[in-house]
Amino acid sequence: MPNFMVNINTTRNAYRELPDDQRIAAARSTVKLLITMRGAEPPIDSTIVPDFLASDAVVARYFEIEPPIAAVMPEFQEIIDEIEYTYVAGLHFAAVSASCVTIERLLNLARIELHPFQVKIKELWGKGPSNSWYENIDALRSWGYIDATFATELRELYDDVRNRYLHCGDIRNLAADSLRAVRAAYRLLQILLGFPGDLFQIAEGRMRCANENDPRYKAFYAKHVVD
Repeated sequence: MPNFMVNINTTRNAYRELPDDQRIAAARSTVKLLITMRGAEPPIDSTIVPDFLASDAVVARYFEIEPPIAAVMPEFQEIIDEIEYTYVAGLHFAAVSASCVTIERLLNLARIELHPFQVKIKELWGKGPSNSWYENIDALRSWGYIDATFATELRELYDDVRNRYLHCGDIRNLAADSLRAVRAAYRLLQILLGFPGDLFQIAEGRMRCANENDPRYKAFYAKHVVD
């Protein structure tokens, strides 16, 4: 069975098992490191970071999102971490921007890389990246990778968040827009590059593929197998 070298992020799992009145306090040390470690040298111990930097509101944002536990492509793991940091730290405009750019990159990547394994779409065959999300969303929907509800959410996100922010529209509810965009970006990452549960299982500390004939495996995962 193939194996993969990845960074596993399951920090939220243990905390979610705790009673509500303990969860925030237990996660505070992890959140303090999350929002202070980026670019820090030498490594920081959470005990030297003041608690006020990880207020209850900051820790609550940590639990509002669920990053994929891993990503097969290292550059996307870096993006996953960047989105997590910006949202939890309350940098909502940065979180919106990072998430929408990620979705656009993923939609283009998926449509281009999966197309050779799927029923050909004449208008898109051989076409490079597109600024519009619609045709890529429709392609992934027709190939069965996203359902109708998520396709609608992505279309609405493109119109109501991506285009509104990019083209000087009103910024009406920045916090809500950032949460919406982060969740969509993480969901799309999970479906395609985040070792989705319908394609992979974790056994004995290793990611194991259940179906090496799946186009996602052939397009994205096979090249990252390690001995």
